[in-house]
Amino acid sequence: MNPHRLTITVIIFLIPIIGFSSIIHIPGDYPTIQGGIDSAGDGDTILIADGTYSGPGNIGIEWGASTKHLLIMSENGHDNCIIDCMQEGRGFLLNNGQDHRDVIDGLTITNGLAIGAGGAIHISSASPIIRNCMLITNSASGYSDNSYSGGGGAIMVFGTSDPLIQGNIIRDNIASNLGGGLLFAEYATGVVESNIIDGNKALDDWGGGIALWNNAELLIINNLIINNSCSGFNGGRGGGIYLDHTESLLVNNTIAFNFTTGDEYGDGFGGGICIGNWADPVLQNCIIWHNRSGDTSMNIYFDPQEWLDISYCNVENDLGHIFDLEPHTNMDAQPEFVDTANGNYQLLWKSPCINKGNPDTTGLHLPDFDLAGSQRIFESTVDIGAYEFNMPSAMPMIIEDEEIHLYPNPSSGIFFVDIRTKKIQDMLVVRIHNVEGKLVMEEHVDTSVSTIPIDFSLQPDGIYLLTVLAKGQLMHKQKIIKD
Repeated sequence: MNPHRLTITVIIFLIPIIGFSSIIHIPGDYPTIQGGIDSAGDGDTILIADGTYSGPGNIGIEWGASTKHLLIMSENGHDNCIIDCMQEGRGFLLNNGQDHRDVIDGLTITNGLAIGAGGAIHISSASPIIRNCMLITNSASGYSDNSYSGGGGAIMVFGTSDPLIQGNIIRDNIASNLGGGLLFAEYATGVVESNIIDGNKALDDWGGGIALWNNAELLIINNLIINNSCSGFNGGRGGGIYLDHTESLLVNNTIAFNFTTGDEYGDGFGGGICIGNWADPVLQNCIIWHNRSGDTSMNIYFDPQEWLDISYCNVENDLGHIFDLEPHTNMDAQPEFVDTANGNYQLLWKSPCINKGNPDTTGLHLPDFDLAGSQRIFESTVDIGAYEFNMPSAMPMIIEDEEIHLYPNPSSGIFFVDIRTKKIQDMLVVRIHNVEGKLVMEEHVDTSVSTIPIDFSLQPDGIYLLTVLAKGQLMHKQKIIKD
């Protein structure tokens, strides 16, 4: 036989073996999310249409990551795609070796109830990415003989896990034990970045928003942590965050209006942050403001005999001794939020937090964008808090809302962005990221052109995120599908 013909034959037979990722549509291809997952191959996308999903096959979702890694995402964001657990279980159980190739993106998970830990999502010995989700009104209820049962009203992370929790809204979840919003325990590591953690409750003493327990170590960065609370013996510990046996790094968070409830035995400890049991965290560029224990202002609690590494932070002054630390970089000044009554914790043009963060950001792991999607460092020095003021500090302005339309979507490669401006801007930036968060295209466009063609034909088929920014301010965000 001709050896070249043999080679060609072998190649032909190998072609079907090579795997290509597919998009599986729910409910178009399979009626339930679990059904789509069970049929999927490695690298496939489970794309969930708008609607509410409940009952068997749509809760308690799991898969074995030894055979496949999956992207599970909504077509049109968490406002339109809802997993309603109806108090019959949690949304996802991730305990089979998932890693950063396993992504849950853009879902609402609500009314989860775990008799155990992790009301919406339980992560154990796994390291997935949870991003752009809404985790709301979930709860964890516990057993008295298990120290973590009832922990993590929204998410529980346990053991040798290293997830990325990014860009989510984690709101109004309840833990009967510790960690009303998030609980990391038993040497778990990870990154909690650019989330809104709001109104969560821990009913047994520790960490209304976030609890770190027994050597868990995190990077907690760019988050808005507000209105969380904890109760329990002596009134609760850490309305916003409780830190136990940890060397975590907290950078550019806004931690405000959290509280411990207080009881007949006391007001609690650390309305904003409670640091206990040999914890040694590092805090930089954070706003820690108007947190209370009982009726008393108490933003941070820690043993005054121990060292607290805090710098370039704005802390309401109820811990005078932290301002004696060298160098003298902390401040006590009204942050000048835009509108806290309506949940807007961005900075006004007159805020003393503008350009007052650490000028040396080496090792701080700052993301490119702040919590609102604006450029993270503007005018050379990072601001304090979760939001960057992205306009010249001498020129207060408000960018008005714009109407932006993208079509066709899906597309085989050519998209059009139609911009109907109410106010002329000098320049817009259109960015497209892939599902791994990597920037694959950036266009600077003049708003005198009302319709902008985006040639995406050379990119692989799949799902991408398009953002439009004006003067660093996020104007529009939308998923796009190339097929």
